[in-house]
Amino acid sequence: MDRINEFGLTSDDSNVEEGRDGAFADDDSIVSSNVTNEEAQTLTRGGPLGVMQSDAANENNRAGIMPRNRREWCIVIFALLLIVAAAAGTGIGLGFYFMNQGSNTNNPATGNPKDGKGNENGNDDSYSDGSEPETDDKTDSSATPLPTDFAGSVQYHMIAQDISELASFESIADNGSSSSPSPQQRARDWLVFEDMTPENLADEQDEQKNPNNGTDDLVDYNNSLSSSYLDVNTPAYRVAQRFAIAALYFSTEGEEWDTGSQWLQPGLNECDYPGIRCEEVTIPSISLKEALKRPNDLPRHSDGTVDTTTERMIVEINLPESNLGGMLPGELMTFPFLRRLGLWSNQIGGQIPENIGRLQNLESLLLDDNNFTGDIVPGIGSLENLKMLSLGFNPKMGGGIPREIGDLYHLEALYLPNMSLRGGLPSSMRNLGKLKNLELQSNNLRGVIPDWLGDLVNLVKLNLSGNDFDGEIPEGLSKLINLRELELQDNDLGTIPCSSFESVVVLSANCKSSDGTSCDCCTLCT
Repeated sequence: MDRINEFGLTSDDSNVEEGRDGAFADDDSIVSSNVTNEEAQTLTRGGPLGVMQSDAANENNRAGIMPRNRREWCIVIFALLLIVAAAAGTGIGLGFYFMNQGSNTNNPATGNPKDGKGNENGNDDSYSDGSEPETDDKTDSSATPLPTDFAGSVQYHMIAQDISELASFESIADNGSSSSPSPQQRARDWLVFEDMTPENLADEQDEQKNPNNGTDDLVDYNNSLSSSYLDVNTPAYRVAQRFAIAALYFSTEGEEWDTGSQWLQPGLNECDYPGIRCEEVTIPSISLKEALKRPNDLPRHSDGTVDTTTERMIVEINLPESNLGGMLPGELMTFPFLRRLGLWSNQIGGQIPENIGRLQNLESLLLDDNNFTGDIVPGIGSLENLKMLSLGFNPKMGGGIPREIGDLYHLEALYLPNMSLRGGLPSSMRNLGKLKNLELQSNNLRGVIPDWLGDLVNLVKLNLSGNDFDGEIPEGLSKLINLRELELQDNDLGTIPCSSFESVVVLSANCKSSDGTSCDCCTLCT
């Protein structure tokens, strides 16, 4: 029999009893006797009537939540726009964050991809000689990671110390796709892959002939020779010297030199190359590996306050008449102990490097009879120890004589003949009080001969012939009491005052024709 109980549900007495196995009583009288009127009213709210009343109440509540006029709708829309704007800003910010994080997977300084551990080229943090890179409290943790192989260390050091330009390593790809790598790349690769100690060179050659003879340990995981003549533990100044001398060889077409076959012998000290002279010199012992960590604090070569060592360092390069071509590399100008650079009578072209002033110990610069072009670089005036400067017979070199020449207070000989110099003589040259020989013939110099030339009282030879000087001979030249040779021909000068040059042994001028220079004491008239 179906009926509605106090909970508003229909039930069958027999089904309830069977389903619950008599566990619950189904007697109306029992239920009624145990429930008060208030409780019954509360319980009946869950019945069909209560449900209907609840639904009506919910409808009224929902109606109260929805906007009821235009003002409320505007507030709702404005709130939604604020939420959308905040979400968009958050999304853009997160996007830039993850883009920045992703860009760090490649090293922008070296361009080398990193492996999953953050190491470049997939290498672990160790040098090719097996040692571990050292950490330093003064090293900026946000700086570019230092290279961990010898090749990268050499390149990093040369750029950091302004020995080489970054472009000299970037101009040609390192992947071997080009047949014309730069001289700097060739010097680096020779230093790393070909320059071996003599005792291991034979093993390497034998390995090439017999690949299975058990000498594979000569090549490390970076494909560089573990027995290289130099490595990251070599003093940084010594590494730079050997790299620079190799750069000179490749930049000036060393394969074509008359003595080129005797250069770049693996394992042979560069001081034993033809044309090179070295001396035992005390230098800072800081290694290449240590120098990489503090590139801005590399001790000067003359710094005696740091740990030092003795090495053979280059003091002279003499390769005259040796068929050098190409151009002078900037690396050549970084030899800290070089006193003489003699490369006259070759075929070297291009401009003299701007950084030539870094050769602070240079005493003789002899680059005459080549194919140099451009002006005389002002940096020459920084060679404060220079005694002899010879740039003559470079007809493609022009411009004026730079005033910085007057800063060479120790200069004793200045040879600038057969060039394309123009303009007058800078007054700063009056500071060259030690000058003994001044040869400026066969140029396009013009104007009057300056009276201050008489202040160069140590002059022994003065040659101004073959220019466009005009006017009278200044009286100041009479002070040149040490003068023995004076050549003034092929100019437009007036009378030569013979009384001013009684000590002159050789005196030449245009005195042969009647409209030429008047000179009764000339030893040679043209």
